[in-house]
Amino acid sequence: MYNMRMKKLFSKIKSLFDADKKSLALWFVLDFLFIGVWLAIDLLTKEFVYGPMAAGGPDIVIWKGVLRLTPVENTGASFGIFQGKTDILTIISLVTVVVMVAVMIFSIKLRNGWYRSAMILLIAGGLGNIIDRLLLGYVRDWIYFELIDFAVFNLADTGLTVGCVLLIIFVIFFYKPTENKKKE
Repeated sequence: MYNMRMKKLFSKIKSLFDADKKSLALWFVLDFLFIGVWLAIDLLTKEFVYGPMAAGGPDIVIWKGVLRLTPVENTGASFGIFQGKTDILTIISLVTVVVMVAVMIFSIKLRNGWYRSAMILLIAGGLGNIIDRLLLGYVRDWIYFELIDFAVFNLADTGLTVGCVLLIIFVIFFYKPTENKKKE
């Protein structure tokens, strides 16, 4: 049983590299370039928007009563749950991002835009919050929708949310597991 699984795994790895290597390498580079761009935008906005406000500057009101930029140090997860559990959240996030990168690499032949976009946003969003947790001990949240009193969030959180929505759309409308088994 174990040997069969290992043979199947090595067969999948080998088939990954049997395709047009230049095309796959280009997609691989593009995926990680987009991850880097989203991550850079997240970190730069945290630095240049969150930073001055956190240093004592005033909140930035974009639309009175609707949208405000305000600094919040989040030591927990979404919506303020697990406050003070930064260490365990960092470990969980790291493991999740590593698994997602592995899944993205092994599914490099799957050229569905919904799937690729979802993986890029999920990985970049996870990395943005991991970097904050590792360097600061908290996540820098700064976007606040006053109109609905929504939790304060950042661009990494936006990437995670949009990535999840895109992945759900992919699974519901585009993923066909029976077609993949027929190809094997």
